[in-house]
Amino acid sequence: MKRILLIVPPTGKYIREDRCQTPIEKLKTVALRPPIDLMYAAAGFESAGCLCRLTDFPAERKNWNDLKNILREFSPDILVISITTPSLARDVEAAAIAKDIKREIITIAKGAHFNTLDVESLELYPMLDCVLRGEYELTCGEIGEGRPFGEIKGVSYRKKDGEIIRNPDRPFCDDLDIIPFPSRSIVKNEIYIRPDTGETQTTVVTNRGCPYHCIFCLSNQVAGSRNRVRSHENILAEIEECIEKFNIRNFLFRSDLFTANKKWVMELCGKIVKNRFKISWACNSRVDTIDAELLSAMKSAGCWLIAYGVESADQEILDKMNKKIKLEDTYKALRLTRESGIKSSIYFLFGMPWDSEETFQKNLRAAKALDPDFLEIFYVYPFPGAPLYDLAVREGLLKEGEIPANAYDSPAMPTLHLTREELSRWRRRFLRKFYLRPRFIYRTLARIRSPRVLWNYIRYGMAQMVDLFFGSS
Repeated sequence: MKRILLIVPPTGKYIREDRCQTPIEKLKTVALRPPIDLMYAAAGFESAGCLCRLTDFPAERKNWNDLKNILREFSPDILVISITTPSLARDVEAAAIAKDIKREIITIAKGAHFNTLDVESLELYPMLDCVLRGEYELTCGEIGEGRPFGEIKGVSYRKKDGEIIRNPDRPFCDDLDIIPFPSRSIVKNEIYIRPDTGETQTTVVTNRGCPYHCIFCLSNQVAGSRNRVRSHENILAEIEECIEKFNIRNFLFRSDLFTANKKWVMELCGKIVKNRFKISWACNSRVDTIDAELLSAMKSAGCWLIAYGVESADQEILDKMNKKIKLEDTYKALRLTRESGIKSSIYFLFGMPWDSEETFQKNLRAAKALDPDFLEIFYVYPFPGAPLYDLAVREGLLKEGEIPANAYDSPAMPTLHLTREELSRWRRRFLRKFYLRPRFIYRTLARIRSPRVLWNYIRYGMAQMVDLFFGSS
């Protein structure tokens, strides 16, 4: 029986979901999520009869010495490392440590970075034996079965003589129901919580792929442009397993665009109600895919929060992003969401090449007018393979081949009009002016119905204030 160790390395708390590679230490509205990609990978290995162990080092507050101890004690045949592009150079140190302890161990890394820079990464990091590209659940099953790397689609690997081979891509899986449920029995589910209530929360991947082509986003690269859905029965079976086996009733329905297909969402919501699942869940959406009927169905099925990528309140910049939304759609969606009783969280992207002080003034005015329940600001990140990267190089904002270490909570690059330092000051100013409004504070406190939730809001709010007034970003 092959022994597989899957790890989130001790290099900081990130959302490591390929499309989303967000460091969350300074982002107070973004909760730590279970390492769902590694849990899916583990399920693939387990389907081939492998023994898996998964450790999320940052979440479990473990360090490099803990990794060494686990490697010696568990003695895995294969090490699988979850990486992000900004943390790649530090993440792969785990492979070097593993090779020092057990020379014959096979080291594998997964992450969207390898969809475009797979060969380059293997050349740069000789401690890596193999990297996974594209959807990897079935790939992991084939590796677990013992198939030679040369026969497996979707991998790039190093032969024993040092030659690097890039196998053909693995096609996107059309039938998502054939993928085993993520392995929840090998993670500490209780450490991943819903921030307002402190209850255990897990991720359920409902659908994959996005038909839109925003220049900054990895969705098309990671999951394709066709929205592929799981059957309602398959999703309900996973939810039931979470309830019955793990006592989890809070969920993030993760997708590239949850509301891409209104009919499919309506039917899913109806079946959640019919099965009398007493659950709460959050999801993402585009502002132009929402209407009152859909929101009503989602509310009835337990939806408590929708996250919208608003990105910018400047229509010209939205158009340059290729976002394909109109500002009036944003205002309408936020109004309808508020009327439905579902809370809203909106995201702005700072640091697009065309952003200026005027842009941020527009964004701030819009944020106050939209008045969501939560708001977060991400700095845009130029991922290799996304059109924004090539644009940034052409405009002289990045050097060819440069991979910024800062991401999301710190500027990765300047704009054509603002330095990184100016971008940092604008983010802090923006968040202070939004969150310290008396109206916002009063409304937020007035909606709280339990002491536990009140305490969590105070705790997160104080952390936000300390960061905004005394933080380094």
